[in-house]
Amino acid sequence: MIRNIVIPLIGALVPVVCAAEPVAQSVELTVGQSMTVTLPGNPTTGFLWSVAECSDVVQVGLAFEPRAPECGTPLCGSPRATVVVLTGLKVGQGVVKLVYARPWEKDKAPADTRVYTVTVK
Repeated sequence: MIRNIVIPLIGALVPVVCAAEPVAQSVELTVGQSMTVTLPGNPTTGFLWSVAECSDVVQVGLAFEPRAPECGTPLCGSPRATVVVLTGLKVGQGVVKLVYARPWEKDKAPADTRVYTVTVK
């Protein structure tokens, strides 16, 4: 969960985003079955969801949520969700770890992390 904290700074209030604790979830799939998860995001700020760890029992696909035609061109700073598709490949159990970070900021902790323990039957 991302927490917003307001800190007084020279008489002004400045929002500060703190790194979130990883969100963990258990998922059960059968071989060939898919599950879709929608994760909040804002790619125009450079933050993207990416796969940090993936077991061989599951396949992970990432795509931006489609925009309705009336939305037009995304504005800088506008939110856009990432759609994650988890598909069971073979029987077993494994972990999928997704991180929300700027790819070029290698020395910084991700702003958000999602961990899925996947059981494929």
